[in-house]
Amino acid sequence: MLALLLLVLSALVPADTTLADSAAASPEAARSFYQAPLASLVPARDTVREPIQIRPRLAPSALYSNSRGVGIGAGIGVRNILFDGSDVTLDLRVSQRYQAIALSAFTADPFESAFFGTASFEASTTERQRYYGIGPYTTEENRLFLDYSSINAEGRIGAYPLGNTGLFLQPGVRFLLDKLREVDEDEDSQGALDRLERDDPRSFAAVQNVLDETRYGISLGLEVASDLRDWRSYPRKGTFVSLEGRRFYAMDGSGLRFNRFAVSTLGYLPIRGRTALVGRSNLIITRAENDAEIPFYYLPVLDSRLLAAYPPDRFVGRDVLALGGGIRFPIRDFIGVYGIDALVMGYLGNAYTDVFDQVSADVTFGQGALAEDGRVPFRPALGIGLGIVNLDKERVVLGGLVGFSPDGISLATLRIAYDLRDARPLFR
Repeated sequence: MLALLLLVLSALVPADTTLADSAAASPEAARSFYQAPLASLVPARDTVREPIQIRPRLAPSALYSNSRGVGIGAGIGVRNILFDGSDVTLDLRVSQRYQAIALSAFTADPFESAFFGTASFEASTTERQRYYGIGPYTTEENRLFLDYSSINAEGRIGAYPLGNTGLFLQPGVRFLLDKLREVDEDEDSQGALDRLERDDPRSFAAVQNVLDETRYGISLGLEVASDLRDWRSYPRKGTFVSLEGRRFYAMDGSGLRFNRFAVSTLGYLPIRGRTALVGRSNLIITRAENDAEIPFYYLPVLDSRLLAAYPPDRFVGRDVLALGGGIRFPIRDFIGVYGIDALVMGYLGNAYTDVFDQVSADVTFGQGALAEDGRVPFRPALGIGLGIVNLDKERVVLGGLVGFSPDGISLATLRIAYDLRDARPLFR
């Protein structure tokens, strides 16, 4: 199926058209292109067939985690394998309690080509999927571990109708299959199932209703974005705004139908040199027809990717709101080739049953569940990160972030922006 989709997409993509000949040549060339109000499409110069480029892909984060155990993660990427500009990646992760395979293919670079296609496939299985419940009132004491498997397959087409990054359109179709086989209590929190049934019957029912069931369906979506950053790899100024609408149709006989809307914003304000202020926001809203219950694995998740220092799958809800702001600044440069930059970010966010009825401007520093008084305060986090920057290419080559929150301290990615042109979506 993946090979057939790639052949169809490659037939649609003009191989001799790029957004700009020099967009990837240097930061200065890229900035001049991004800043142009309406850059025209330019035919690429006639060249010989580009050589196939093979690169290894390593995943140090797969070496160990509390829930997955000891493991290994690696893969391979091959560029120009189908034709010039195409890119195919294969990644494998094998751990004691988690196994996954991911395959993705682009007909062309989505950040340089005026028109491209994407196909991806991902399958995973684990015995230790964390589950705390649904909504803002969940507590770590009720944490469960799920024996759970999922499959995602997706095809997308992306285009820049204005000839520059000021407007980007991306329709796509996604197939989802999920199966929950077993629910186990955490060894450190015996009685969690009984407590969850007593204190949060809705979250308890959310896993019982899909236990031993194979659920699957199709999600149709359209994404619209405007990318006005001066340099995508390491921007100093500009904005990135994206809107997404999706419609899910169950094919398993359950009759489930639901809609999801997402709005994401990202902005940079230059101060001096590489110093810049950073702001970010994410809002996701999910609603089902006839107010039907949506299985937890279809709902958006708020964790360390958007709210540093909170563990994976910590907050799940129909709605998610996350805000972030901070500053990125240089610390030291070495012989004009590499530099060390720091990032300090503050975060506020939560998961909601209905964000419009529950959101509050208050902030809570308490651990555990929140009082059910109708309004839900934000949960805070602080992230402090360091990155090694290649000054010639102006991109981070190595970095990490430490997150601090009322729930503890954890390591998180240094990544600020999650782009809808990535091979794997942030939310299912």
